[in-house]
Amino acid sequence: MNTTKIFIGLIYIILALPAGLSAQSTIGIRAGVISSKFDVQNGDIAEDYESKLGADIALVADFPIGIFSISPEFHWMQKGAKLQDLDGSVGDASRTFNYLEIPLLAKLNFGKKVGFFFLAGPSVGYLLNGTDKDEDGQTNDIDLDFYKRMEYGLHAGGGISIGLIRLDIRYIYGLTNVFDDDSEVEIMNTSIGAGLSLIF
Repeated sequence: MNTTKIFIGLIYIILALPAGLSAQSTIGIRAGVISSKFDVQNGDIAEDYESKLGADIALVADFPIGIFSISPEFHWMQKGAKLQDLDGSVGDASRTFNYLEIPLLAKLNFGKKVGFFFLAGPSVGYLLNGTDKDEDGQTNDIDLDFYKRMEYGLHAGGGISIGLIRLDIRYIYGLTNVFDDDSEVEIMNTSIGAGLSLIF
């Protein structure tokens, strides 16, 4: 099945959530930060990738089933890495990719007004655009012909809830080689994120 159609279908489901919420179901907004880097699985490269910070803004929903809940989310997030040039031909830079990402999470909840929870589930993302920022502060658009637009991954983590406020920390592991060319280089996004959600 066409992955783009799957992604569009998931967006439609997220946007239609408010109309289908039950009395116990909730929606909210989440704002957070993400620390990401490239995990090079194969191939020789002339750069060393380090972690960089980015923004993470999301619409979240929660459908409880006893102590469990199903929680689809709709994120705009910034992934990427800092590049430390090892051969001196490029110079150090910060590379940022803007993604729309939809995780479908399962949660295990403990407590009500004050509690904690664990979360895990798959995600699908779509690469919108990207920029490079060099050590002099100059920015350039990244040619996306060398990168895959669709990315699949996993979210896992936990958090605490206090009334209508939730704080979570999660690890985001990319399952897709985002580098799209004929070389043997494989690059996956790996990230650690933290966010604060306000539930309505």
